[in-house]
Amino acid sequence: MSLRNTPKTYGIIAKFFHWLVALLAISMLIFGYFLDDFSKGIQPLTYNIHKVTGVIILSIMLLRLIWTLFNTKPIALPNTAGWEKLAEKTVQFSLYAFLILMPLAGWMGASAAGKPPHLGKWEIALPIHGNKAFISMLFDLHGTIALILIALISMHFLAALYHQFIRKDDLLKRMI
Repeated sequence: MSLRNTPKTYGIIAKFFHWLVALLAISMLIFGYFLDDFSKGIQPLTYNIHKVTGVIILSIMLLRLIWTLFNTKPIALPNTAGWEKLAEKTVQFSLYAFLILMPLAGWMGASAAGKPPHLGKWEIALPIHGNKAFISMLFDLHGTIALILIALISMHFLAALYHQFIRKDDLLKRMI
């Protein structure tokens, strides 16, 4: 198996990025939904885990974007309709954009609020300050993007199932 993509399949690195981001993003969406349900005693820890993981996702997505830009993309399967190609490109672009924007909005909001992610005493802060309205807007954006990502991930997952079980075109094998 190749490190790089080929015209027929994704390479090891693209697959690694895909599944790592999928695991982290889905975990973070679930974890983020329940953040306020943790006891007050461990909330600072749970919020920090959420923030640090968000910065990790952002970093991985930036690396993934660079890898994608400088790597071959497997060609569309035969008999793929134009609307399907457009839907694939739109969802993929949107997933990349929102998987970068969501952690960025959260990181900006946490930094502006004076509660950036940290590793021990080392703060991973952005040089940003804001008033309550700006901070609230960033966290509202963060939450809205979460809902958009849930919809996009669901569409992506359902499209993979459609290709595997209805079209039976082995598209899923490219990423497994």
